[in-house]
Amino acid sequence: MKKHNISSLKKKMIGNAVKFIDLKYCTLIGNLNHITIPVERFEEILIEGVGVDGSSLPGYKGVQKGDMLLFPDVGTGFIDSFFEQKTISFLCSVYLPDKLIPYERDSRNIARKATQYLRKILNTTAFFQPELEFYIFDKCVHGEGTGYSYYRIGLENGSETSVNYPIRFKGGYHIGPPEDHSVNLRNEMVRLLSHCGIKSKYHHHEVGSRGQMEIELLLEPLVKSADNLFLAKYLLKSLAQRHNKWLTFMPKPFFGEPGNGLHIHQHLKEKGRSLFYDPKSKNSLSELCLKYIGGILLHSRALCAFTNPSTNSYKRLIAGFEAPTYTDFALGSRTSAIRVPAYIRNKKELDIEYRIPDATSNPYLAMSAILLAGLDGVENNVKPDKKEQLPTNSYEAINALKEDHKFLLKGDVFNNNLIERWIEVKTKEFEEVHLRPHPYEFNLYLGV
Repeated sequence: MKKHNISSLKKKMIGNAVKFIDLKYCTLIGNLNHITIPVERFEEILIEGVGVDGSSLPGYKGVQKGDMLLFPDVGTGFIDSFFEQKTISFLCSVYLPDKLIPYERDSRNIARKATQYLRKILNTTAFFQPELEFYIFDKCVHGEGTGYSYYRIGLENGSETSVNYPIRFKGGYHIGPPEDHSVNLRNEMVRLLSHCGIKSKYHHHEVGSRGQMEIELLLEPLVKSADNLFLAKYLLKSLAQRHNKWLTFMPKPFFGEPGNGLHIHQHLKEKGRSLFYDPKSKNSLSELCLKYIGGILLHSRALCAFTNPSTNSYKRLIAGFEAPTYTDFALGSRTSAIRVPAYIRNKKELDIEYRIPDATSNPYLAMSAILLAGLDGVENNVKPDKKEQLPTNSYEAINALKEDHKFLLKGDVFNNNLIERWIEVKTKEFEEVHLRPHPYEFNLYLGV
């Protein structure tokens, strides 16, 4: 950005009573971190960046060479209503200070490289559309220590402070008011997202009877879609907190209730037309689409390490709750790993829906990995007939990634160093959970 444009933008912000600049960035594991600066320093940080300690961030750098720089993307700015003083938030990319080049483990940089690789081999654009599923409830307490481990969720449907009409088990899908008592809150959520430049397709109550919701965003190019998803999680949780509610994207917060997925629609698009559509083929699916599906299915077990990276993820991927358990695809099926929507009337917008992921993933890494798997299928003419059981825990997914990650190295999008670090971080998470007694084990074994 030219210096006079920077100065002009700074004067405009000060003239509009902006007091602070909030710089938000995504860590390797997908957390939102931020640093806030006075608006007067805006011109300086656009030119010089802001220093951060990468050694304090999981999966980033060691303490010996921990210094990194943040540079804001001015195209991502929005007024952040969760600050008392008027504040503009920007998403940032992470750079190495000595060479001023993008950091190899910076998520947004990886997503950009994925789109560049696609442009190089197919000269087209990838569009992604996430469906955000989440639960809203009134209260949650949890704790863990040497001699205790517990959680208790206080529900909107059964709290002592409110009276609500009950929703029958698995009966929440598109349920109307008064059973759907969060419709006004979701309206407020969608308006907030729009105010911050994030467009929604619709929202509704989901299948879960204990306050499960869905907001579906619109198709956007990969980086923009990942930006939207990353910010939407922050904005929705913050708004829920303002209303004294808990909002969680956790894949399986309730035993015996439907889990929260992150279904990701996608297609490759050129000149306003989906390249997945072929009017002359069976089910209107092009050869490109079938090969793309074949690549995703072929690599789905390894993809799970990025799309379903938490230990809780695999409590959702079980039979009986519209969640996939195998690497398969079908027209209209909501238990398949990939669903081809049967209700799309404008076939020029034909997409596929990948139903395995959940929102514990880093959206930049997950979308990039999915794209690379699909492109590997295109390059190697993979048929979509790979049907394997999905991992049943995160350790299985980690081992699948160890055995199958060469497709991620193409175009220098991912590299071995990042994958090894990811495996290290996620293995430690698995071990931390695996080593601790589970409360249900006391039901089984305390009296043995």
